[in-house]
Amino acid sequence: MPTEILVATAVDGRTTRYLLDVFQDGQTWTSTLRKLNERGEPLDAAVAPRFYGVSQEQARRRMISVLENQYEDVRGE
Repeated sequence: MPTEILVATAVDGRTTRYLLDVFQDGQTWTSTLRKLNERGEPLDAAVAPRFYGVSQEQARRRMISVLENQYEDVRGE
């Protein structure tokens, strides 16, 4: 699961797609999040700080929780 596309749905029904990348960096796992444009290409700027975890799943869940705090629904595509 190193790269995953997430679809976040706002209360008004609008959706935004994100690219979640989780990778091992030494002894920890790191997750990054970038917004995708309408062609499915990642934009250059990160939309959240990097999150770290002792496992791949922990780093992944920390980043997804950021989106869950901002959107009504977040799911994998």
